[in-house]
Amino acid sequence: MARNCLSASLRRTERVVTRHYDGYLAESGLTAVQLPILAIIAATEEPTFRLLAEELDLDRSTLSRNLALLRGRRLVKIEASSGPKPGLIALTAKGKEALRLAHGCWREAQAALADSVSSPTLDEAIRVLKNLRRAMRSR
Repeated sequence: MARNCLSASLRRTERVVTRHYDGYLAESGLTAVQLPILAIIAATEEPTFRLLAEELDLDRSTLSRNLALLRGRRLVKIEASSGPKPGLIALTAKGKEALRLAHGCWREAQAALADSVSSPTLDEAIRVLKNLRRAMRSR
């Protein structure tokens, strides 16, 4: 069963790919889990906890844990919510610099991965995974 199980295969693949990116990102001080969080914060006009959870498809406890780590490292600041308006999340100057450095590392990791599996195959794999996510969310 384990050899033919999509879930088991995806989990194994995720661990291998995460280690690949973590190796390249090490000099930036970020991990493959932290990078997309910072990137979405930077790319969003008014990032909130709910928006990040939706964009990253993370549960509240996982996102809270990661934001607490990033906040503890002074890479993000989190404003308190005011009434019905959620508190906004923003990168600090240190967070912006970490993201800038990590982006170059990410490009190298992405290129190395594309070289190892060939870029058209990597692009197709990304499309298949996106389609799978969409299909599973609609169930």
